[in-house]
Amino acid sequence: MAKSKSAPFYIRRSLSAATSTAQTLTIDTSAYVDPADRQGIMIESVDFVFYQSSTLRPYNSVNKQVAVQLLSGAYTDLVDYANEDLIASAGLVWDGQGGQHNSSDMYPDTLGTPGGRIVVDDNITLVTSVNQAAANLQVAVLIKARVVTLTNKDYMALALQTVSN
Repeated sequence: MAKSKSAPFYIRRSLSAATSTAQTLTIDTSAYVDPADRQGIMIESVDFVFYQSSTLRPYNSVNKQVAVQLLSGAYTDLVDYANEDLIASAGLVWDGQGGQHNSSDMYPDTLGTPGGRIVVDDNITLVTSVNQAAANLQVAVLIKARVVTLTNKDYMALALQTVSN
C-alpha cells in the first residue's frame, strides 16, 4: 500500500491540561503531505506523558480524570472513541481512595494499514480535557512517523475518507 520515503522521525509537542475546558494544539503536517506526489505521513506509534510542568516530575493529585486524543484534522474538543479521525488516545485517573490508574486505548489506530496509521491531512490535533482544574498538569505527545508514498488508488481512498469526515 505505501512505500517509505523517509526513515522514522519524531514529532514532539506538549499541551497544558490545567483547566477544565478542552485544550487543543494543532500540529502542522503540511510539510509531510503532498497530494501531487501522493505523499502522506505514516504514524507508527504515539506515546503520551502526563507530568507537572513546574517540576517536570510525574503529576500526582486527588480525584482527577484527564483524557487526551490525537486526531486527524482540526478539532476543538474530545470526540467519540468510534470517530474515524481518532489516531490515538489515553486517559489517566487519580483516585483518592485507590491510587493512580491509566489507560492506553490505541497507539495508533491503524485502520487496517500494516505498520501504522496513514494521514493525508494538512494538520493533526492534540486535544486534552480534565474533569476539574489541575494546576500545572501538562501532557506531552511523542509521535513516531515516516513519510510514505501511496499508490493512486490508495491515496484517493484516504483522501475521500478524510473529506467525508
